[in-house]
Amino acid sequence: MSAADTFQIVNLLPLPIWAVWMLAPRSAAARWLATVLWPWQVLGALYLVALGIAFAGEPTGGSFSSLAGVMRFFDSEWPTVAGWIHYLCFDSFVARWIMNDAPEGGYRLLPVLLLTLMFGPIGLLLYTLGRPFFRGAQPA
Repeated sequence: MSAADTFQIVNLLPLPIWAVWMLAPRSAAARWLATVLWPWQVLGALYLVALGIAFAGEPTGGSFSSLAGVMRFFDSEWPTVAGWIHYLCFDSFVARWIMNDAPEGGYRLLPVLLLTLMFGPIGLLLYTLGRPFFRGAQPA
């Protein structure tokens, strides 16, 4: 399978999870998805494969010790796919943590989840700054 095909498939994997969390945040499906680990294990395994292919391929001359080195590393398809899987996995895992931390948050979480999906750390920042609001009603 090519890097482009892998990117297309992997890009779609977390979308149903995001959709359930955003459209039906208090549903049984949303609660279940917030407790299981297998979607992130699948993404982690795909990341491992993509990273293995990236490091087994042509040397890019890249390194993680300088900005120029990182840019050279991601100037190839498989390292970029691996990096993208890294984003998909960690941003959605942060959303999973938010869903577990605010089980009564409901639709209040929509802006946080949208920001986490598109700009991961900004969604996390917003959630942590407004945590009492986003948590909603707490059980007595």
